[in-house]
Amino acid sequence: MIPDILLSSPLLGLTVTLIAYKFGERVVERFNITFLPPLLTACAILIAIINFTSLFTYEQYAIGGSIINFLLGPATIALALPLVRNFKVLCQHYKILLTGAVVGTLAGVVSITLCAKFFGASEKVVLSLVPKSVTTPIAMDISAGLGGIPPLTAACVIFTGIFGAMCGHKILALAGVKNDISIGLAIGASSHALGVSSCISKSGLQVAIGSLAIALVGIATALLAAPVIRLLG
Repeated sequence: MIPDILLSSPLLGLTVTLIAYKFGERVVERFNITFLPPLLTACAILIAIINFTSLFTYEQYAIGGSIINFLLGPATIALALPLVRNFKVLCQHYKILLTGAVVGTLAGVVSITLCAKFFGASEKVVLSLVPKSVTTPIAMDISAGLGGIPPLTAACVIFTGIFGAMCGHKILALAGVKNDISIGLAIGASSHALGVSSCISKSGLQVAIGSLAIALVGIATALLAAPVIRLLG
């Protein structure tokens, strides 16, 4: 059994998360499963432990887990380094990037709203799904402002990011997209930091464009989500 002093400490959430993530990395390396993000394995392990064992509860885990959520902001800011290294390229293509971010935002908001309504989702669920392509800290604030359910939004954001990291490059390759600017913009606009993390091994330019897309889509979603939802009825 885990000592009571550890159950009430932030070290519990931090430690088990790091161990689960490291195990996920080892699985990928050992079996060469490059399409499986370690984050997905770590989430599955943590969910299984919390739901199917009596080692600790979610509330006990969340004492330290909330610290990891807090670090999402600084981690996203760290993606600014590739922006600095590719600043000249960004300035040359700023019109394309701004247009792509706005179009990507509108496509994401309209498509998820219509799909959710088509499948009979409640209004709260629809509003929770709208910011699914925005990085978690911004998405949860947008969801709360729209009247959605922030925890549901966070889960959708993570799922979207994992899907983008696993399948984004493959889908774009099937579509014949080879330009690094287009790839970075598409992945950053649709699957935020998790998706962009899959660009690190591909191209620094993809990471730079994707990082900028994360910021632009976050701003565009905050400004456009409410008006678009009202227009869609």
